[in-house]
Amino acid sequence: MLKKTLNSVSAQPDHYRSKWLFWAMLATLGSFFVATLLVYIIQRTQAFLPIRRVYEPLVLPTVFWPSTILLIATSLFLERSIWFIRRERVARFRRNLWYALFTAIAFCAVQPIGIYELVAHHFSSFGVRKFYGLSSVLIIVHALHVVGGLGYLGYLLVQTYRGKYDHERHWAVSHCAGYWHFLDLVWFAMVFTFLYTR
Repeated sequence: MLKKTLNSVSAQPDHYRSKWLFWAMLATLGSFFVATLLVYIIQRTQAFLPIRRVYEPLVLPTVFWPSTILLIATSLFLERSIWFIRRERVARFRRNLWYALFTAIAFCAVQPIGIYELVAHHFSSFGVRKFYGLSSVLIIVHALHVVGGLGYLGYLLVQTYRGKYDHERHWAVSHCAGYWHFLDLVWFAMVFTFLYTR
């Protein structure tokens, strides 16, 4: 009992340090995505151009809607996993981590279909001013961050089977959930921007 208490106390500085690093990373990534979306909005709305150009309306592939549901499901499963590990329900904790991994993989499997549609439409008609290429680049950048989140999930699962997490030491799981919530927000912001400026 004393050993467990000492381990918990010694882990506090690591917890706060990792928390600050995590939030600093999210702030950096958030600044990057905000800047790229602002550039997209300025270009699309031609805010600083004296002469307006005619752009083809951007039509998002329908496959992006089920992928949005998969992204939300991943975050929900991660939140459930946190709830279970706080109550030392390890079996359900692991199960929800697996569910989160499966929905995240499904998201990554669906996204290339939509990206392909955007790129194909971009090259289908030359001479027409459109933003399909730029929107697909932004979605690809988001997808790369999702792949990073997949690696994080895989790491959590490996550490779970090593018995690294319990009701006191599970901040890595909380950080992973926070990262996926961040990916949700970025995705919603991108979709809203594409729909609003099309």
